[in-house]
Amino acid sequence: MRRFALLVVAFSSCPPPPTPRADAGPLQAAVATTRIEVPVGASTGGYSRSKPDDDPGSRWSTNFPSTKGVHTDATARALALSNGLTRTALVRLDVCLITPSLRTRIRQKLDAANERASFIVQATHTHGHVARLFQPAHLGNPSGPDFVALGMDTYDAELEDRVASAAAASVVDAFANLTPVSVGVASVDAAELNSDRRCENDSMYGPEFRDRLMTVVRFDAVDESGTPTRPLTALLHYTVHGTVMSGSSPFLTTDVTGAIELAASDTLGVPVVFSQGTAGDVSPRGSPLGFDGTQQLEWAGRVGATLARTAFEQAKPGVAPKQGRLVHVDRGVLLSREALGYQRGEFPEHGAVGCQVGGRTCANVVLTPPEQGALLCASVEPRPRDRTPMTLLQVEDVAMVTLPGEPTAAVGVKVAAAMAPLGASTNLVLGYAQDHFGYLLEQDDFLRGGYEPTVSPWGWRMGQYLIDEAGKLVATKDAAQEKATAPTVAEPVVRAVEDSDAAPVVVADTMDLERARLVRFVFTGGEPGLGTPSVAVEREVNGAFVPVMASPTRALVNGPEVLRRYEATPTVAAEPMVTKRRHEWTALWETLPDTPVGRYRLVATGRAQLSGVLQSYRFESRAFTVSASTAISSLSGRAMMDGRVLVTVRYEPNPMRFDRGDPVANFRVRDVTTRPDLGMPARGGAMMVEAKLGLSGLVLPAVWSEADQGYLLTIPTNTGGTWELTLARGALVDGLGNSNGVVLTALFDR
Repeated sequence: MRRFALLVVAFSSCPPPPTPRADAGPLQAAVATTRIEVPVGASTGGYSRSKPDDDPGSRWSTNFPSTKGVHTDATARALALSNGLTRTALVRLDVCLITPSLRTRIRQKLDAANERASFIVQATHTHGHVARLFQPAHLGNPSGPDFVALGMDTYDAELEDRVASAAAASVVDAFANLTPVSVGVASVDAAELNSDRRCENDSMYGPEFRDRLMTVVRFDAVDESGTPTRPLTALLHYTVHGTVMSGSSPFLTTDVTGAIELAASDTLGVPVVFSQGTAGDVSPRGSPLGFDGTQQLEWAGRVGATLARTAFEQAKPGVAPKQGRLVHVDRGVLLSREALGYQRGEFPEHGAVGCQVGGRTCANVVLTPPEQGALLCASVEPRPRDRTPMTLLQVEDVAMVTLPGEPTAAVGVKVAAAMAPLGASTNLVLGYAQDHFGYLLEQDDFLRGGYEPTVSPWGWRMGQYLIDEAGKLVATKDAAQEKATAPTVAEPVVRAVEDSDAAPVVVADTMDLERARLVRFVFTGGEPGLGTPSVAVEREVNGAFVPVMASPTRALVNGPEVLRRYEATPTVAAEPMVTKRRHEWTALWETLPDTPVGRYRLVATGRAQLSGVLQSYRFESRAFTVSASTAISSLSGRAMMDGRVLVTVRYEPNPMRFDRGDPVANFRVRDVTTRPDLGMPARGGAMMVEAKLGLSGLVLPAVWSEADQGYLLTIPTNTGGTWELTLARGALVDGLGNSNGVVLTALFDR
């Protein structure tokens, strides 16, 4: 099978890289992260959703279901760069798509902060976080249906302003902490985490055609001589749709892109900036072990972090040049029927959606001639001509070009090839950046139909048009460029804060429990618009409670380890006009079989409003004890060729549990190498097991074998037949200190 990638290597025939201007200084970089204050209840974008009959309603959603809790908080993370001449930032947002109005608001907030830096704003494309960022776009005329609301709910300026505020704050904070850096880059094959999701183009490109590479651009802090002293941050470029969690999930989540970024940050010990690639026809690959929901996110994070570490180690940079190469060029690309090369009557003047071209199924793909396509598209309302931004960013020997939508792998390959004259060793295509115009496909791919052409408003010529524009951007990077259109945005109308019906109190306190059980802490607080409460896990050490660390660099605060759920009484659906409610929050922390035993507590902090007065609250749960687990619950034996018996002992199964798409139990991965429906194997330790044939039995030791991944039992007889193994209650204490809480039995033939 042919392999395609978006990494282009410059050969000796390529022109040498341009000489930096004499007055450029060393490259400097910094990274900063700001939480986006997304209220629970806000609808999520990317899936077309409809409200169930029991939807509780929310002031932060309209047509879509209301979210009911938080798996992971959305953040804005900015990578700030400067060489004294150019000052720019790459801003990663945990949102589905980027819009012109969002970009404009970020620019306004940066200007207000006296920060004139250029920036690229890119979405991770999670389908599990805040939507409502698209200003209305109607079919036919201004009174027609708002078609973008079908996938992003209706526009909400206040939610957009919250996202823009976090983006701008991250940029300002990053530029306040610039430090000289050296840059290295490396790529690894990460095909085990993504898959081709568009079967309509298999005849064009072959099955499983996609960008398989994970590329890590590493930034190390340097001393005065330019010698690297420590890792500072990394840009992780990868291609995958953020669609692990289904459209019925009630959790706000950063999905698989956030899981990979978080796990990579934990593993590398530096903040990693996820950068989305050409995911228009690329889905997340399912786990071969059957992990689902939040378990699949954790599995993907662990796999991604291992791959990122390999690339990170290979990307170790050398001595930094005294003059850093940093180029940022914005080009406003005209979008009109004529600019894209359509003839009158061939395609609607202002664009169209719903283009029903191609075959009905992938088993019967039909290439629809272009002259027939326009007859099957729904026209978009008349609107002014627009210039969408495309941006070229070059950092030392790494070049990047942004695309305003969801590019397919094929479009990405050609855009990367158009960057070859830059002479960079690594060319990356950044999708979902600066703007959004649906899926970006090559002409024959578009005309084969499927879902993607139905939401691509500039039709079959858009992909090639942007490929050509990328080439022009590279060729004219030193010349003046047309500016992108900046829409007018109004100050948002900020919702009034709802009162709580009483002072915050603890409703249900924590209880002692065994490992691999769920800690539950319930309290009342403030309305979601004041922010989701923060919940930290602390452990008693030498008589004092100290933060539990999820990794060497991250305290265990909030998700993904601690889920937070919300419930209002009365619900907004039942009584939308009341201004005072009971706002109840539930924190859920699922312990694991290897959670250290000891005394713990949860600490919840947040804000509430009582009779118009804001107040902060802080609740410490009662101290609870986490003890060793007795959940080892199954036993099996298998005779080996050498006469010994391999004994396997497992914990109770923990497959993800759902209630109508709502994750309700078994959120965490216990063992990344085992199917959760089989149960995690017990490992290490020792046990005494009774082996019985008929009425005769022997109590014998079974010794752990790392090589065989089981316990080896030697029966001092060669007698054949059906043997029975019995493990008395508590007869096994594994390497984690856990045991079997019940008598276990198993049969095997010898």
